[in-house]
Amino acid sequence: MGSRYRGVRNLSAIEVKNLTVRYDGYVAIEDVSITIDHPSLVVVMGPNGAGKTTFLKALLGLIPYNGTVSIFGKSPRKVRDRLGYLPQRERINLNVPLKVRDVVLLPLISRKTGIKRYDVKRAKEALEAVGMVDFWDSRFDSLSGGQQQRVLFARTIVTDPDILILDEPFSAADVRTKLALIDLLHKLKREKTVIIVLHDINPLVECTDRVILLNRRVLAYGTVAEVITEDNLEKLYGTKIPVIRQGPVCYVVGGDRHA
Repeated sequence: MGSRYRGVRNLSAIEVKNLTVRYDGYVAIEDVSITIDHPSLVVVMGPNGAGKTTFLKALLGLIPYNGTVSIFGKSPRKVRDRLGYLPQRERINLNVPLKVRDVVLLPLISRKTGIKRYDVKRAKEALEAVGMVDFWDSRFDSLSGGQQQRVLFARTIVTDPDILILDEPFSAADVRTKLALIDLLHKLKREKTVIIVLHDINPLVECTDRVILLNRRVLAYGTVAEVITEDNLEKLYGTKIPVIRQGPVCYVVGGDRHA
């Protein structure tokens, strides 16, 4: 199935109004209201415990929340087949002798009975996009951590989702994997909406459309030039962080901050 929204511009992919999530009385995120356009790439930044993963799970409809989340005008659960999610720590049972092809085909198997020739073609295309098609018959547990991450990314895009929601996809990635995924994200954002949690925005700063600074509440939301300022980062992380500006592009000195 191809993207329903390919080639569409100036469309709201996600509308969030007064989003609040509580866990046993603890407020994880509070009164978040934003609109994300399609297609675009939006980076979510914030310290540990800021509610970034909670925010992503609310967008996916995986947790209860107060407020409104609308994905292409519908509730998240009604458009889940248009969403691709890569969690921060993907759980693959390494005791099961899965091959790379099994991992990538899994989302397609769940949609119908049996595997068709077209499913195999899509799985190989997804692996080719991340530079892992030559590992089609390899055992998943025999791969390096970076290679496993690329396979999991291929699994995330194999259904051709309109929206990709990625939770720190570079955290366990080696340099080669990081560069491969960055290059792919530059291409994907032309047709898809990508919401990605990062601690270091620098690798994607030139293709980022909007940045959300989140610490339970939205401290700032806008373009890189508007949001990535020394004052905003100090409010977010509680410490001074230098920012270098080169025209409309801003680079954070000493990225990869967790707190």
